Amino acid sequence: MTGPLAALALLSAQAPEPDVYRAIGASPFWQVTVRGDFTSFLTPGREMLVVETAPRQETEHGFTHRRDDLSISVEHGDCRDGVTGWTYADRVTVRTGGAAYQGCGGTPRGRNIRADYGAAGSEPFWGLEIAAGRLTFDNDGQVVIVRAPRPVATGNGGRRRYHAPGIRILLKREDCEMEDERTYADTVTVNVGGRTFEGCGGPVIREAPAD
Repeated sequence: MTGPLAALALLSAQAPEPDVYRAIGASPFWQVTVRGDFTSFLTPGREMLVVETAPRQETEHGFTHRRDDLSISVEHGDCRDGVTGWTYADRVTVRTGGAAYQGCGGTPRGRNIRADYGAAGSEPFWGLEIAAGRLTFDNDGQVVIVRAPRPVATGNGGRRRYHAPGIRILLKREDCEMEDERTYADTVTVNVGGRTFEGCGGPVIREAPAD
């Protein structure tokens, strides 16, 4: 994940974005995000794919974004995610690399969804997102997507831990300044594949100093 993409992974998770379209699936886990000029696709076992967003084309029952390397077809209609049991507004098919991925997208129906959580770091660049019942980590081509575990609070509540197969995460409530000079609410430590990654996460608590 490049520097701008790592920052994007963090900032995009801080507040709802009505102009962003997300879709998810399982067997294998995957997710796609259409955000403005860029579209990203993540699934374990292959590098993160980021491409320019193809023009949206309306269809009889939904819409598409079609490129030779990444095609997204959306059909409006209830879609139940087998991992979380949540029902989404759309049925989604993604085609890339000669494979087709089936899943759900759009707005979850009838659920009080907790706010998404994002974190990122550098040297090496990495990004973490906890959203839609999934925990997603990307480090320069290494992708982990698992069902989001429940956080375990430790000590005085200022620390939270997430343990899932192949990945462990510690969130510590203390000021953390990123390279963009913004200060975030948490320091974040991720252990995955025998490696440790450190960075910042949570909401912005202090903006970058004015020039």
